[in-house]
Amino acid sequence: MTKRLIALVGPCLLAMIAVACGDEGFGASPDAPTPTSVPPTFVRIVVTPVATRTSVPTVPPTRTPEPGELRTGEPEFQLHLDPELTDVRPEDDVIFAGWTNYLANTAVIHQGWETELHLCSNGVVMIDGGLHENFTNWQIRRSPAISSADWGTVAVKIEIIGGRWKGRHWDVLTLVRRVGKVFVTNSPQLGPLDVTRSELCLGNSI
Repeated sequence: MTKRLIALVGPCLLAMIAVACGDEGFGASPDAPTPTSVPPTFVRIVVTPVATRTSVPTVPPTRTPEPGELRTGEPEFQLHLDPELTDVRPEDDVIFAGWTNYLANTAVIHQGWETELHLCSNGVVMIDGGLHENFTNWQIRRSPAISSADWGTVAVKIEIIGGRWKGRHWDVLTLVRRVGKVFVTNSPQLGPLDVTRSELCLGNSI
């Protein structure tokens, strides 16, 4: 009985010894180095894109005449007030002052008119025969009918001092700058306004 038990247990003991000893139990050298694997090293290169700068053309402002300075040459429109040439909206005071300087001491006429209207300095309004008997104190303003977003459009407002409408104000002209010209927009006959230097105003200013 004992011999039969040893015969059954013997192989099991040998298997346990082989597992416990591992490779060293069968002649492997304990001093043999254990192979190691080195993970690959990756270098990440970060490329920062450089934004391309697009130059925005700017229109240099035209010289603004000094107050009281007599302008004798041809009227010159200040280009920084032209919405077709710049995206920068000036302040209203700058717009009104620029249009005032442009129209001061000029003779304006529109198709269908019988005579020129002279817009002189200090708000004086004249016609070919002299001072206008019903109009005075012309100035550049924004009409209530003009949207503030439409900053290129202005109104020439005059004060009525005679006749049936005495004491009232009237937008005699609504003007806009387009394709290098000044156009009238509050007339049944839309078209450009002819603007020239007024010898009558210059003579009256001397």
